[in-house]
Amino acid sequence: MSGAGLPADLLTVLTSLYLGGSVPASGAVAAALGKRKPVAQPPKVVGTTGAWKGTPIATVTSGKDVTLLVKGGKGWTVAGGWWPSLAVVRPPMKVMKVLAIGSDARNPQPVTKCRGDAIHIIGVDPARGVGGIVGIPRDSWVPLAGGGSAKINAALVFGGVSGMVHSVEHVSGVAIDGYVITGFKGFRGMVSSLGGIVVSYPRALRSNDGYQILRAGTNRLDAKHALGFARERKHLPNGDFGRSANQGLLIKAGVAMAQRAGIAGLAGLLSKMGPWLQTNLSVEEVLNLSASLYLSPAAKIPNKVVPGDVGTRDGQSVVLLGGGARSVFADMRDGHLRA
Repeated sequence: MSGAGLPADLLTVLTSLYLGGSVPASGAVAAALGKRKPVAQPPKVVGTTGAWKGTPIATVTSGKDVTLLVKGGKGWTVAGGWWPSLAVVRPPMKVMKVLAIGSDARNPQPVTKCRGDAIHIIGVDPARGVGGIVGIPRDSWVPLAGGGSAKINAALVFGGVSGMVHSVEHVSGVAIDGYVITGFKGFRGMVSSLGGIVVSYPRALRSNDGYQILRAGTNRLDAKHALGFARERKHLPNGDFGRSANQGLLIKAGVAMAQRAGIAGLAGLLSKMGPWLQTNLSVEEVLNLSASLYLSPAAKIPNKVVPGDVGTRDGQSVVLLGGGARSVFADMRDGHLRA
């Protein structure tokens, strides 16, 4: 088997996979591969290797086949994938709802103890791709894990990530399966590692700090301007709701860039992003969830912000979530938003 730049021990595992030999895998992946129909000659493959939080990973393709691998103490293990050439569909995995949190932590502040100013529930279906993105305005008035109520962005300050997850689950009724979180430094680092992020927007937008964030049309935003886009609300007609919607647009823009680069490059992409993120997801979950991003066109991913009324609580201007928000949350409980 040939695969430019891929290590010999990885190619050995892939050769065994295609020729019907023993393959290191477990659970649903092992069961699926046990039913494969081997080929006579191993195909040519392309892919990348990298690391996620210190664990070696690889994504390899051959035609429409995709293999996701993780390397542990005993070598490479097949963690997921799909192999039409071997008559194997993707092994079953549950739909997951991941909470993406953008903390307003500035270096060296702890990311998990500052305000959570970007809060999004992302549904990911292994069979169908990204099921939708639901944004929660940071000023939403919600119960806190430790008692009392406050703006939802304060849930991170008082309760850390677990406190934020508790408040989101309480107000939404959506069971959260995992989280990813980053701060200002991490967000800028991710955008810089990607060489900027391409965003299409219908109008020009200026920052409240006085600089032009983007022009109408398609823009490649560097780290400064991408962060400005994610934070700006003063120049938006719908304020906090518009900011949350724009944050969802950035998530979709990141998915679109990954799709254009191709799934063979996923391991390299994750290697660039990993140092800037904190998560409780396992490396196998990260690989499989990330691979799911390639299954649905980014432009068709529903991106909604829960509606609410502006009111006052404890002398603060807040967002009061009502029936409209409950309807969107109910729609998201299975990980799929209806467009």
